[in-house]
Amino acid sequence: MSETVVITPEKIVGEWHATEVHPEQGNIDTVFVINADTSFSGSLTINSEPVWQYSGVWKLEGNRITWDYLKSSLVLLHEDKAETDEILSVSDKALTYRSGRRGTENTLYRVR
Repeated sequence: MSETVVITPEKIVGEWHATEVHPEQGNIDTVFVINADTSFSGSLTINSEPVWQYSGVWKLEGNRITWDYLKSSLVLLHEDKAETDEILSVSDKALTYRSGRRGTENTLYRVR
């Protein structure tokens, strides 16, 4: 069982970025903005082509954060309109989380 990390909203607010190289799709870039008013927005591009834009509201409970998607440029199934992730660590430079849906660990890097 993982140790619970103490997360405050102030630690996660900001603009975050992640880049990954997928063997079939190419370069995948994610920009994610977490606002102090509990709103969020983001975009996903593949090889510099916009693929998905989204926004919604978030709620933090302990080290678990729930994302409620209110707008999406892609049609989301009912079960995809909310997702809860576990924040494993957060610093001035990086936020690492475990996806509640996929179980994978991902890291976002702070832009501002």
